[in-house]
Amino acid sequence: MSEPVTPSRRRESPEVRQADILNAALDEFSRHGFEGARMEDVARNARVSKGTVYLYYPTKQALFEALVMRDIAPRVAAASLFLKGYDGPIEPALMRIVEMAAAAIEAGKLPVYPKLLIAEAGRFPDLAAFYRREVVGKMIDALTTLFQRALDRGEISGITGEMAAHLFIAPLLKSLMWSLVFSRTDAAPFPPLPYLQTHVQVFLRGLNHGA
Repeated sequence: MSEPVTPSRRRESPEVRQADILNAALDEFSRHGFEGARMEDVARNARVSKGTVYLYYPTKQALFEALVMRDIAPRVAAASLFLKGYDGPIEPALMRIVEMAAAAIEAGKLPVYPKLLIAEAGRFPDLAAFYRREVVGKMIDALTTLFQRALDRGEISGITGEMAAHLFIAPLLKSLMWSLVFSRTDAAPFPPLPYLQTHVQVFLRGLNHGA
């Protein structure tokens, strides 16, 4: 049964209420998964009525999408802006990307979204489609632009920009999955940064071979 909504809660701004709802939803998704999370529990933890949750977010899908747009989309937008505007040597740009990724992994700031997608994508394909479009697709597009510029100036060769983007991003996903799956059982954490830096060097060496 939901807790009563106090007058002070009713006086809070819509922005504050939405932030509380999203924080509660993220906690519910983290603990129970997408299917197991319940809107009434989100409402209780956010200290709002169930009707208030539905006012802003009519479905769990809407909650998930709002969380992605709050927590991930701004970072993707910033990275995309950097990659699409960068026109220097490709190695420093790629090193910057892997440094950012490794820092997030090492700091333990991995959001629940990859876990949710792996666990729930088969049953809830709309979740995967949304994440593919708003996160993965935009990063692949930005990386493709970066690699295409390197191809056009002859810095790399023997590949398409899109294929290079997919090959580059694969070890980043491996590092993410390794941390999610094995971090609690490894005797010592596997450091992602040296691995990813080595990946950049080896990857570019292969692409430079025919340049």
